[in-house]
Amino acid sequence: MYYKLSNIASVEEMESMFGLTFKYPNIYSKNPLINGLDEELIPVITNKDAATQKIQFGIWGLLPEGYKEDWSIYQDNSNTLNLSVDEAKKDNELLKKRCVIIVSGFYLSYLYNGELYPFYTSPKSKKPFAIAGVYNTTYDGYITFSLLLTKIHPEVSKYHNLGKKMPLVISAEDSDSWLSEDFYMLIENSDKSYEDLDFMSHPIPRTFYKNNIFFDSFLDPTNYQSLIIPF
Repeated sequence: MYYKLSNIASVEEMESMFGLTFKYPNIYSKNPLINGLDEELIPVITNKDAATQKIQFGIWGLLPEGYKEDWSIYQDNSNTLNLSVDEAKKDNELLKKRCVIIVSGFYLSYLYNGELYPFYTSPKSKKPFAIAGVYNTTYDGYITFSLLLTKIHPEVSKYHNLGKKMPLVISAEDSDSWLSEDFYMLIENSDKSYEDLDFMSHPIPRTFYKNNIFFDSFLDPTNYQSLIIPF
């Protein structure tokens, strides 16, 4: 389960990278620690909006199409922050509504000697990128989405030993393919997408595991004398 992301990119950086403009740019604010267990708004591009040249905002946590009740009511009973690619491939209707979620990084957790250590993962370029997702629209027009998870890349597994999945990352250049009919190509080549983005990972403060505790240097590398990673 991945339920924390980061987006510290500016509106200008995202518009430049993805070649689209925000529909509501004033809504956006940088957020180094986006908690999916809250009702978070994140920049998204849907395969419908790509044609209109606009970046929208979506609520993290997929709701059924036409849903009318509160987001929290549904998520308390069916957590839909993530969906595996294998599950999504079984639902042709769901895969018709594809989106990309714009972020600047995501988090990993490494269990060592009975304690968890958080790692921040982002492209070396520090530029924003996309995570593949699927979306629905509520009865009052809100976009809700789920991240798609794929098999973990060997490099990522060095820093994340709590599961065998990771977000399906996509470069800004390849986002058009995900939003078009070429999306299956990206599913089958998820390792290449990760490698093309040239990611790096480093440990961060363990206050990461305490909700809403972060500070200016939160994403800077942290040196743990007690942490030994076997590679």
